[in-house]
Amino acid sequence: MSTVKEAAAFFRSEQGFKRLFVEMKRKYESLGRVGGAVSLQSFSKEERESIAAFFGKDVSRVFLSDFEKQLGQTRFAGVGLVELLEHYFGVPLMSNKERRQAEAEERERFFARLAEEHHWFAAVRGQRFVQTAYEADRGGLEAAVRLVGAALCRLPLSSYMRLPLFAQQVASDPHAFDLSTLPGRLLLSALQATTPGQWDVASVESVNELLQSVGLLREDILNFVTCANILAETEGGPHPVFSAASETNTALNMPLRDVLSLVRARPAHGGTVYIVENAGVFSTLLDTRAPLVSTNGQMNLATMKLLDLLASSGAKLYYSGDFDPEGLAMAERLQERYGQAVTLWRFSVEDYRAANPVVELTPERLAKLASVTSEPLRPVKEAIGRKKKAGYQEAIIGRLTGDING
Repeated sequence: MSTVKEAAAFFRSEQGFKRLFVEMKRKYESLGRVGGAVSLQSFSKEERESIAAFFGKDVSRVFLSDFEKQLGQTRFAGVGLVELLEHYFGVPLMSNKERRQAEAEERERFFARLAEEHHWFAAVRGQRFVQTAYEADRGGLEAAVRLVGAALCRLPLSSYMRLPLFAQQVASDPHAFDLSTLPGRLLLSALQATTPGQWDVASVESVNELLQSVGLLREDILNFVTCANILAETEGGPHPVFSAASETNTALNMPLRDVLSLVRARPAHGGTVYIVENAGVFSTLLDTRAPLVSTNGQMNLATMKLLDLLASSGAKLYYSGDFDPEGLAMAERLQERYGQAVTLWRFSVEDYRAANPVVELTPERLAKLASVTSEPLRPVKEAIGRKKKAGYQEAIIGRLTGDING
């Protein structure tokens, strides 16, 4: 047995040295050299006695350099402290700085290799959830990247497919690309980086539209548009359900599945479609027999796709919403998407006052007004900011009805 192995075996057999060796290892890792001292204040009586026997005297702290010198006075002369610690613990000794550097180099090699194999990965590797996944389970991250790579090889699809069916085909698991999973988040980030357009993965509408742009449908039945007095066509001709509903002034909740089959849409009469935020207002205005669309408080994909068709037909889009940060934000999104085709309907300061705003807005909701930058909305935005209260379009239903009836 070599001298260093004999020394390591000796100190391992002496339980009184175990804690000291742990602390000396920690001290070396912290400093990166044989230096500093270990306080024995919290050591047990038995541990202090073992150390005192080694030094030949009582000590209150052990300097690492002193331990190495004392080691040279024993039968283990010629053994250095670093060498002893490495054999004692059975691992190479490395300073914290060296360890961090080695870990950083290993991380870089890992990410560089994946980026070389999957070029899209270079654009998403810096995202926090990717870094967290590496720290938690790098093997799981690599498997997820390979799965997403396999998925991207099939996209875009030539015809629409529901996301769970696509996941079943690619991964033999219909939930593999659920957006709550690592592969699902990676797929979304990869599509955001590689699909032309501005995509906001924090927006449900934008996420659904991004997936739809490559042929994937996240939800095509419960994602529906509420409308009335709209005529539509498929490649085969007029859509009979839209036609029948228009004839009877019946409201439709048309799923995205069916909206995606449409090639054209237009108002059943006149050239204007009235868009409202709330279902109750929609139902009241239905009595006017006007062409109507309700966003039901949100702009989902089915609603946007129908409005796209209506706008491309040349229809004028009039939008009325609530006098609150969310209502203004939706109005601005419509302006950004449809430009001159959309008209803000009853969004004046006078209309806001007529809505008798009494509902207090929390500071969190008021802060959302800062994101509304539309110049036409600025006067009512400032009025809401001053009053700090929300008004709702139900309160101006008479004005909306009067506008439609002329």
